[in-house]
Amino acid sequence: MLGACGDDGNGPTPIVQAPQIACPADVTISQVPGLSLTVTYPAPTVTGGAAPTSVTCTPASGASFPLGDTMVACVARDAQAREASCSFKVSVKGFTLGAMKFQAVGDSLTAGENGLPSFVDLPNAYPTKLQALLTARYHTQTITVLNRGVSGQRVETLEDLLPGMLNADRPDAVLLLTGYNNLTTPCSAGSFATIACSDAIDFTAVGVRDCIRRIKESPVGVKFIFVSTLTPPGPTGSKRIDANAIVDVNRRIRVHIGAEGATLVETHPLFQGREAELVSPDGLHLLPAGYQTVAEAFAFAIRTTIPQTPALGYR
Repeated sequence: MLGACGDDGNGPTPIVQAPQIACPADVTISQVPGLSLTVTYPAPTVTGGAAPTSVTCTPASGASFPLGDTMVACVARDAQAREASCSFKVSVKGFTLGAMKFQAVGDSLTAGENGLPSFVDLPNAYPTKLQALLTARYHTQTITVLNRGVSGQRVETLEDLLPGMLNADRPDAVLLLTGYNNLTTPCSAGSFATIACSDAIDFTAVGVRDCIRRIKESPVGVKFIFVSTLTPPGPTGSKRIDANAIVDVNRRIRVHIGAEGATLVETHPLFQGREAELVSPDGLHLLPAGYQTVAEAFAFAIRTTIPQTPALGYR
């Protein structure tokens, strides 16, 4: 049948509706043990549009999402360069920690002294680095790591000062790394076999034990005590403590830690074979990478000792 007059049978090109996009519902994943998680989410639904139509989402499905809330933006684009967009939220929830205030006590290796040239490098001190690690993992909480390290402080001085420090700070947990200044002179490199060094090792180990007892006896009610072994000396340097003396005092400290019910933090093995890259040229203090290693050792002990519960939300 012929068309009406003037109709050649080729009517106007149908108008194709612009693309429309609908994002999936928000995605929530709880009790994630790490700092991030690979998340796969459903693809958006696209209708209309002139074929072919492409869809791009950022971050993409299958990407690594950090703890917290991340907005995913999706865009549909058709052959006529028309676009439609939508967004949704991916929430990756970790845990909350059963302690929020940590008090780090000790000497210059807690304060963050960096050796030659000798200065306190607070941003690279292990308590600073530890707070960053804990905040990243438990960032629904306000976690504080107080640096109470004092350069030159001996173990018996720390023992005397602990009651007042604990009363002032009222921490949930105490981190103890001390004893170097009792060993530097009597147990300098090559002095392990001397009577003076033997006496210093005995005194240091007992002093660490007495510090643990002072913390336990405090009316503040400290919930957790973490005690680190002493790190090994560097390969060179004028402040090196005899490596055998460090091994021997650590052996005795481990016994006291177990007997007193504190938590052992094994830093010494993490340095063995890596002393040149982790210990300062003075042979005693640590380089930034060394303080990071100590912080990671404390962080591991904390998350495997202190109870954790699933995080409910994010600030």
